[in-house]
Amino acid sequence: MVDNDPFMMKLFCMALLAGCLCCGSARSGVRMVDVVGDDTFTKAVEMVGSQVNDSPSCKKVVEELSREAARVEKAWREAFMSGEPSTREWCRMADAEVRLFKKMAESRKQEKKEEIVSLSELEDDGVITHEEAEEGFSALRRLMWASKTAIDSLDDFIAQAELPLPSSHNGDSYEKLLAWKMNPESSLSYEIDHDPLVNGSLEETLQACWNDEVLGLLEGTVSRISHERLFLLIRRYADRKVEETERFSRLPPLTPEQWCWLQKQEHDRDALERSAIDILTISLLLWEDESPLAEETFQYWVSAPERAARVWQEKLRKEEGR
Repeated sequence: MVDNDPFMMKLFCMALLAGCLCCGSARSGVRMVDVVGDDTFTKAVEMVGSQVNDSPSCKKVVEELSREAARVEKAWREAFMSGEPSTREWCRMADAEVRLFKKMAESRKQEKKEEIVSLSELEDDGVITHEEAEEGFSALRRLMWASKTAIDSLDDFIAQAELPLPSSHNGDSYEKLLAWKMNPESSLSYEIDHDPLVNGSLEETLQACWNDEVLGLLEGTVSRISHERLFLLIRRYADRKVEETERFSRLPPLTPEQWCWLQKQEHDRDALERSAIDILTISLLLWEDESPLAEETFQYWVSAPERAARVWQEKLRKEEGR
């Protein structure tokens, strides 16, 4: 789905960026703050649409993407091994996420959405072959998953981590936070699929119990309740992201090996894909809906990074005695 739709691809970029799975430029002494929030992948998607116009140009772009992926993977490896970000670096990363979500909000307001030509469209138009399109998709996927490739290459380093990870004075721990964060049942998509007010179960039950005349009277009410419940689930999802930041900010520091162990767990592919799907779901549900409740919910969702950023700013103030 993502590979074949340029608009979905851009949203997926945003989803991955918001989940801290993104690309960065290799440089000396790379830290997490240097790679998180970089727009290399988005630029790569745009490069495909703007520079691929025949087979030779496709080959050239694929080669460039492969070189870029190798550089990005190296940058992520260095960043992971450099250890946990400082509070000031967390502030910078949080600010980058705030800017990303503001950019998303501005894009939603634009009457004319930017169109990007996808590899599938180029293949359908006969500009490139199916094999060439697949090579392009493969290069984009490698770039998109660069951080996972990097952390998966550090197993020997991770094996040196002292476990279990340290706990906070109130009994919370990284392991507890991981279990809470990565539970599939806590994802927005799971809640939507299993909430009877949203997944259609309520409507089916009413249809089985009442006649058409009564259902006709309730039709608008059921639809409104379902809509309101869906938006409530999105708000709860946003609150959960802020709570995650609050809990994480109170946990004790980690060694570089422990930090990489934690990142290895968080780079579980299924968990990353669930996170991306959740953000895509929110974007698609709210993108074209101009109702007042949808607008309020969208603004509440995009404000979550600002609330999370304030958590880090407050911690930095306390550390610096301000």
